[in-house]
Amino acid sequence: RQIFSGIRAAYAEPGKLVGRNVVFIANLAPRKMRFGVSEGMILSAGTGGDDLFLLDADAGAVPGATVK
Repeated sequence: RQIFSGIRAAYAEPGKLVGRNVVFIANLAPRKMRFGVSEGMILSAGTGGDDLFLLDADAGAVPGATVK
């Protein structure tokens, strides 16, 4: 899936995201945005800008697992 989100201020280095199992919502309708079509939403905490923290899954969680 392709997901566009406003996390650049907090995660300017793409390498900080490689290998992380972050939690996102995948059952949203595709939405046309400035850079293309976004097919989901990344879950995060914080007030925005550089005060933003992505939610990670615990060790043992596999990609595609259902959040309950």
